[in-house]
Amino acid sequence: MTSTPMTDQETSLRALSHLHANRLLTDAEHAQALAHADLAQRLLRTPAEALGWVAARGIVAPELLPGLSDRAAPERQDAAHRIVADAVAMVSGQAPAWVLFEISLMAARLEDGVTEAALVRLGALQLLEPAQLAQAGALLPAQDPEWAAPDSPATTLAWTVRTGVLNKPQLQALEAATRAEPAFAVSQERKDIAADALARVEAEGRQSGGTVLQAEGATKTVTMTWTSTTTTTIGGQARPWRPGKLIGLLVVAAIALYILFGR
Repeated sequence: MTSTPMTDQETSLRALSHLHANRLLTDAEHAQALAHADLAQRLLRTPAEALGWVAARGIVAPELLPGLSDRAAPERQDAAHRIVADAVAMVSGQAPAWVLFEISLMAARLEDGVTEAALVRLGALQLLEPAQLAQAGALLPAQDPEWAAPDSPATTLAWTVRTGVLNKPQLQALEAATRAEPAFAVSQERKDIAADALARVEAEGRQSGGTVLQAEGATKTVTMTWTSTTTTTIGGQARPWRPGKLIGLLVVAAIALYILFGR
């Protein structure tokens, strides 16, 4: 018997409850988070996202985040350290915590449903070739299965365009080919996945011109752009440059220019 998927609100409450149960939030901080008006508009999928949001909203001061893992019980220290480290990464930088959190969360949502199982399904439906599957598999985002979004082949296929495994013309050709095939020659699932993935990529392209962020009554529009994956060298090894990181750099740069010249 399959369980009913949780709503966005239930997912967020679960992540906050985990923080509270592991002493990363006090009773008062947890209550303040639950009462915050912004919570209803959020999908906080993981405890780290929930902790980053708590810091971005000033419920816990961002500078206090690194010490929060000391609150956890000894047997939970390792897990607490990982949560805190991920939350710190979401709100650390040269821009206000709320800006950095918004950027990090947008990048995280783009990877919801991008999983190895989804890639396997794309291979089984012949929507990706073996070489493309291997390349995509090496770029899969690290996710804790306990907190991961349900597998989504369509989201994963769209993600392959953002990471450079496919380009948009290749996805367009793939979608057109599946649409043109006779019904008896291709499953409806294959057609639906290709169409959904293309729609996602095209929607992202339309939205890349600007994203609105809000903070304390002020609305600011910043420029965003997407790019294919390139590589950088870290510790002597070539590693993929994830699109989310580039998005973050560009948005932070735009915010900095706004602060310097836009007031």
